[in-house]
Amino acid sequence: MSSREVRLQPADSFDLIRLLARSQNDPRKAVCELVQNSLDAQASHVEITWLAEKGDRVLRIHDDGRGIFPELEREDALCRIATTIGHSHKRELTPSQRRELMALGKYGIGLLGFWAVGATMEIRSRVDGGDVWTLRLREEEAKAELERARPRRLTEEPRFTEVTIRGVHEAAARQVRPGRLQAYLASELRGQLLERDVAIRIHDRVARGRAVKEFVVLPQRFRGVPLESLDVLPVAGGEEARVELYLVSMEDERRGLVSLACGGTTVLDDITWIEGNDAPRSPWDSGRFEGVVDFPELDVAPGTRRGFRPDARSEAFLAALPTLEAQLAALLADDEKRRQEERDKTLARRIQRVFRRIPRHLPGYDLFDVKSRSGAATAAFPGGDGGAALADTAAPRGGTEPSVADEVEDAAPSELLFAPGPLAALRVTPQRSRIPPNALRVLRARALDADGRPATPEPDFAWRLEGPGELRGDRARAEYVAPPFHGEAVVHLVASEGTSRCEAQAAIEIADDAGAPDAGIPEPIPVHAAGEPWRSRMRERAWEYNTAHRDYVAASASEARRLRYLVQLFAKEVVLRNFGGDGTLLERMVEVLTYLDESDASASRGTSPET
Repeated sequence: MSSREVRLQPADSFDLIRLLARSQNDPRKAVCELVQNSLDAQASHVEITWLAEKGDRVLRIHDDGRGIFPELEREDALCRIATTIGHSHKRELTPSQRRELMALGKYGIGLLGFWAVGATMEIRSRVDGGDVWTLRLREEEAKAELERARPRRLTEEPRFTEVTIRGVHEAAARQVRPGRLQAYLASELRGQLLERDVAIRIHDRVARGRAVKEFVVLPQRFRGVPLESLDVLPVAGGEEARVELYLVSMEDERRGLVSLACGGTTVLDDITWIEGNDAPRSPWDSGRFEGVVDFPELDVAPGTRRGFRPDARSEAFLAALPTLEAQLAALLADDEKRRQEERDKTLARRIQRVFRRIPRHLPGYDLFDVKSRSGAATAAFPGGDGGAALADTAAPRGGTEPSVADEVEDAAPSELLFAPGPLAALRVTPQRSRIPPNALRVLRARALDADGRPATPEPDFAWRLEGPGELRGDRARAEYVAPPFHGEAVVHLVASEGTSRCEAQAAIEIADDAGAPDAGIPEPIPVHAAGEPWRSRMRERAWEYNTAHRDYVAASASEARRLRYLVQLFAKEVVLRNFGGDGTLLERMVEVLTYLDESDASASRGTSPET
């Protein structure tokens, strides 16, 4: 078969121009393209003005750059950009040259983006004090007007370029208002603003009253902690990608985004979707990173400047990207480990805060020997019976008395089938104490019958002190005041009623560290013991809890439930220490409490969880 070549050409060249113009549908990006042209012309000042003329909204961009084709006369220069749409004098630059100049234009169609903004665009240009020429383009019109214009004022600069868009569309006006445009340019041109010595200001001539009338475009500030060690990404066979990333806090409500840029201009808002995957790309989708990855060798899509053309350079970049992603994933893992350690420390402090009340309201309970950070045991009571330091009830001499709860005597016995019997046993609470010098300790006597009930009638009590300090006894209550130095004392008590006589005693240690409010309350230590049935245990003066137990996993759905679960486990350990037993029933109770929903429990009481 014979064949012949056919040269491709549009049936209507203006239809092709229309297609190129309509490819830009974001008015902010269209304005950004015009500002980009000012930066490409090495402008040091760019003034953007939002104003109203004859009832129409107008946007004007004025710069002091070297101008459009500065080597040509103004008439020829403006004529050239109108007759060479689709071609750019920047097209032949190498990627490194374009990065050095930060000139991304390659297709010469950026000017046509004004169709997305307004009805007409005028370009006024002047170089070296020569004549001012104006090129006027209209939306949906195939012809442009070119004319010599007079300077508007005698002081008008000898070199400038000014682009004015008139008849701004209503839909576009909402997006290019000064405040919104400032934020967009600060993000879109961030890389170039950091590298260039350029000032960009937006003036609002429409605002009235006390509204802000001038906006300065500064490089967008990223949130989080800078990852300074990750500053470049090597790309095989090409230039390095510049990396600027920040780790965003988990507590920050706004999700972090990392953009992809080329030569300082954003080409992809979120690198999570860099390959158009159906699923988001990790770890960019975590929301924990904010910043930009800038690779200058991308072949950027024309018109919208969003996305890039697949080629050997972009494939090399995509092949190098997993190296950076692996580093970020490891960093996230380390951060999560650190956060978990912080959560565990916070949890320990909360548990200790909860159990500080125990010595006051249950002074007969002994707590634990606590393993200090140095590895030595801190005994809350002498002899290794680790009661709490009881600082809540150990007030300095002459200071505040213990709380009202400490003053309340035992309630009257309930009506029972058989009346309480005579004196058979005697207890002093607390049996062991560890208090700081000059502190006061309240002691109480409990006279019991053979069944453990308060004995009747109440016996006589005789208190006696062996060792330093002072003791004041009043029936079933006594106050011990520690001396101003270290030591040990024993309080003896004798109860007698008729021929019955019982004795008891309480040991007191005076030490400087006894005032620590968390003495006797160990920090919880997480242990991942998969397959083992225990929930928690005391081991070598440390309290361990099993993070692999199914009850712990269920309780970890929220921090509140996890705290409640661990408080219940520690309460179990306290009861076992004081009353013994194998703990089976207590374990079962914790199991049931773990799966009780607080909202259900509140509903059964007729109240809301908040109350």
